[in-house]
Amino acid sequence: MRSRLFAPLCGLLVVSGLSGCAPFMGGNLPPRSTEAQQQLYAIKAWTLEGRIAVKSGNEGWSANLFWEHDGGQERLRLYGPFGQGAVSIILQNQMIYINEGNGVVNSSRDPEELLTRKLGFSVPLGSLRYWVLGLPAPDISYQAELDDKGGLKGFQQQAWVLGFENFENVGNFVMPQKMTIQGSQVRLRLVVDEWVFKN
Repeated sequence: MRSRLFAPLCGLLVVSGLSGCAPFMGGNLPPRSTEAQQQLYAIKAWTLEGRIAVKSGNEGWSANLFWEHDGGQERLRLYGPFGQGAVSIILQNQMIYINEGNGVVNSSRDPEELLTRKLGFSVPLGSLRYWVLGLPAPDISYQAELDDKGGLKGFQQQAWVLGFENFENVGNFVMPQKMTIQGSQVRLRLVVDEWVFKN
């Protein structure tokens, strides 16, 4: 059963411009030098604005997404048109807070358990913060899929499969603009409309 937490966001697939949740096919990230990758890993503050579609079992929903990474803190905001159905998620020092926007704030030292309880599935937010940049999470083994020019088509890490399509130049970086993140029971599709690096 879909969590009531995201009931106001359900049915927004058409509104938010994400038709369905099929995986992206093809696409590759242009080769990055080791130096460029290290610069991306070193960025301490960034924001992205975009749209996300989630498919879990026979149910799905989509929403606008604002994500701010600042040091060791992740702040995500999911919302429909005109801010309706807004839900805020904060992850800081392995503590997660979910604000449903009606005065109800849930917190836990077990982010995956709380996400599962509230969303019906969990996603490793600590790793996701790197994945959206087109990077594998550091210090965790992964398997990359490269094209014949050395470009990154995707990779597998922590039992999740990532695929990239469409990229854009943001300052000195080439950043993913569309991606899918596939787990055993859930698939996320993310379209980034704007990247901002703060340092």
